[in-house]
Amino acid sequence: MEHKLSSLSADIVQPEQLLNQPSANRLFIDVRLGEPSDEFKDYRDAHILGAVHAQIRDVFAAPPSPQSGNLPLPSIDALERQLTAWGVDDDTEIVTYGPSMALAARGWWVLRWAGLKNVKVLDGGIKAWINQGGPVAQGETQRDPRSEAQRLNLLSGSMPQILVADVETLSPDTLLIDARDENSFLAGSIPRARNLPAAEQWTPAGNLRTSGEVEELYSAVGVRDGDDVVVYCGGGVLSALEVLTLRALGHNPQLYVGSWSEWNKSPERMARSAAERVSQ
Repeated sequence: MEHKLSSLSADIVQPEQLLNQPSANRLFIDVRLGEPSDEFKDYRDAHILGAVHAQIRDVFAAPPSPQSGNLPLPSIDALERQLTAWGVDDDTEIVTYGPSMALAARGWWVLRWAGLKNVKVLDGGIKAWINQGGPVAQGETQRDPRSEAQRLNLLSGSMPQILVADVETLSPDTLLIDARDENSFLAGSIPRARNLPAAEQWTPAGNLRTSGEVEELYSAVGVRDGDDVVVYCGGGVLSALEVLTLRALGHNPQLYVGSWSEWNKSPERMARSAAERVSQ
């Protein structure tokens, strides 16, 4: 019998679970990454009732530096201020969703990294929500902010991650997975990486594939129980989805947030990547 990944993980939730268990202290976050004005218009046209709009570059990332990847982690202070403005407290259940499961997973990963524990990704996003009869709205959601005295005290580093210096000296026993599409991977990758496109993990309808199907994908690239696994992509979005699904299957992967967009800023690192291609 095929099982949904949500049956294995408290980090993934089905629309019917939320609809059957309403909560007065639940916040939906509509996570986006495209052109800001277009994305905001799409959000205003239709979003889950009560959802707030979050552009990843504004909420779940900091401005990039000349040395960083495209989407470095946000400052804890900025994240605290935004969540306080949205009325979030330590008991708030946060549910992320977006145009793709990977975008929702980036929001989930950053919030978990910041120390929040009651954070979930909505399997299938707004389409699945509507299919289950979930209410939607237009316009922009207004939330009552918490006072400064009620402001969250977040703690960074609460999810396993790895920095570029550590990626350069990975143990030969560590499995490195590139979550980008095959063409991007073939155009350039970190040495020793194996390619597993994150998009293979969701169906054409936008739902996560079954636990058995996802497990087969990981087995095909060599993931075994107890392996040390590091995941990266272009800027820490697609790879966040693979962290989500790996955790559901019982693994404890590390995310390389800087990903290829950080790795490729060093001529020395790029020379090593090019040398590996030549030797293959």
